[in-house]
Amino acid sequence: MPDKDKKELEVKVQTTQGSWETTFDKSAKAQEVIQAVVQHFGFAANGNYELRMAKEPDTTLQPERPLISYHIQDGDVLVFTDLGVAVV
Repeated sequence: MPDKDKKELEVKVQTTQGSWETTFDKSAKAQEVIQAVVQHFGFAANGNYELRMAKEPDTTLQPERPLISYHIQDGDVLVFTDLGVAVV
């Protein structure tokens, strides 16, 4: 039986540098998750990144929206994509 009072989500984040199983607060915004992944794997701080759910690969998580608004569940896989740095 799921614990409705649980405040954290256990997720797996897939990146080009490998996978990371971790927990985030349900109210964490997608941007906070991106920042945590950048720090964990050592991606460039000034890079351009996005986060998607593996089960909905065509949906980009909006940076300002909390994870819970996407109905993310324990065990879900998030895909972190490095879009590169634009060169002007």
